[in-house]
Amino acid sequence: MSIEVRAVQEADLPRLRELQARPELGLVDTHFAAQQAGELIFAVATEGDELLGTALLDLDAEQWSPELRNMYVYPHARRRGAGRALSTWIEEQARQRGFESVYLAVDPNNEKAIPLYVSLEYHPTGEHIFVETHEVNQVGEGVEPSTHYAVYKKSLTAR
Repeated sequence: MSIEVRAVQEADLPRLRELQARPELGLVDTHFAAQQAGELIFAVATEGDELLGTALLDLDAEQWSPELRNMYVYPHARRRGAGRALSTWIEEQARQRGFESVYLAVDPNNEKAIPLYVSLEYHPTGEHIFVETHEVNQVGEGVEPSTHYAVYKKSLTAR
């Protein structure tokens, strides 16, 4: 089977709720409502009936728009290409909407994500976002989250 990525549908919500890292925040429902309002695209990667991970394309990001946010591959699905498939699909959605770049912000202590982003041709901009409250923990057990996220950018026009 191959990995497929698509926009989250209402029928996906019960299963996504079960897999969310911090259910008390209700992010699955918040993200789906924002997608319904046209503020973002909530993507899910699947392989057959198995959910592999999710990502957001925030079309209304404050400073850097559009922003690839909250890309998360479930632990049982890692190292199978879901992160790459999610980012490729998200970038195509941005391109179709006329954007020339995609941004993302990542905790500099996230030693697993940064190599992936660099391999996907995201480059550090030198800009940072200061973080008081972490919506989702981006670092592994025993690693202290940073007080800022580094901003990366990928050109969608360079071929």
